[in-house]
Amino acid sequence: MPDFKPDEAESFEDAIAEIRQEFDRGLPGRIDTLDSMLGILAENFDQKAAETFFYQAHSLKGTAGSFEAVPLIEPAARLSQIGRGWLEAGATSAEELSLANGELERLRQGVSEYLAG
Repeated sequence: MPDFKPDEAESFEDAIAEIRQEFDRGLPGRIDTLDSMLGILAENFDQKAAETFFYQAHSLKGTAGSFEAVPLIEPAARLSQIGRGWLEAGATSAEELSLANGELERLRQGVSEYLAG
């Protein structure tokens, strides 16, 4: 649950700035969640892990787009696409897991670049 309450902001710009800061602070946790779910899925397909993976990636893609966090958009979109495929198939494959690991690494690098920005 976010600590920020938009009605406490002095202006619209302040509210957006605080939401962006909250997004930035939450990025490491989002990466950790994706990494954890990928670890579970590498062992065996798990519906809940696949759902969490997909929704986390999909949400990150949209939010990154909203905040123009360009280095995050493409890898998050690819992770979302991979996760959607797992949900539709009800299974993972070694090739897709390898692709997801590569995209997660690109996302980590993108987060570092974005936060250093």
